[in-house]
Amino acid sequence: MLYRKYRKKRFIKLKRVLLIFILILTLTIVFCEYQIYDFKPEYIRIQAEILSVNSVCDAVNSCLKKINYNYDDIAKINYSNDGNIQSISTDSFKINLLKTDITKSVQNEIAKVYDNEIEIPIGSFTDITALSNVGPPITVNFNLTGSFSSEIVSTFESAGINQTVHHIRLLLTSEIMTTSLDYSGKITFTTDFEIAQTVIVGEIPSEYGNLYRTY
Repeated sequence: MLYRKYRKKRFIKLKRVLLIFILILTLTIVFCEYQIYDFKPEYIRIQAEILSVNSVCDAVNSCLKKINYNYDDIAKINYSNDGNIQSISTDSFKINLLKTDITKSVQNEIAKVYDNEIEIPIGSFTDITALSNVGPPITVNFNLTGSFSSEIVSTFESAGINQTVHHIRLLLTSEIMTTSLDYSGKITFTTDFEIAQTVIVGEIPSEYGNLYRTY
């Protein structure tokens, strides 16, 4: 009789422990699902932005290195007979060629990374730094597509007495669409690349001073 009571109490105790374990496990799963629901879209957005910016920068730098224009290739300072600066002209053909080549290069680079797969350690969803790289990974897939527009800008910057720095830069605006089962959004960013520059000694014509021009 006493043995039966002991077994019954033990069974009830074991049942309570099992119920508590199941409750904790259920709450943990619900918590993780909630964290994952909020965390995955932000994680994908950040990874897509990093990948997009790196791909664009690599493509532009590679294209500029290949073309290898210097200042004299795309701009010319015209002087009068007495040595004064009359005007500064640019080679519109080369500028348009540069813009076209860079845009194509960037589009090709983004096309290479169209399909992406990243693994997120399950510990990242806990918001605990020590656990951020702990646990089995969850695989997430997303796609990248983009459209790009570029312009060449010409600016003049004072560099001291009777000296002016002429900058020729490329501004590339990228609109990247990111799509996945968990996230869909657009990333827009502008990157600035120095193409060429020179220090001009002499007085810049008034119509050029501190002027911002686009091509």
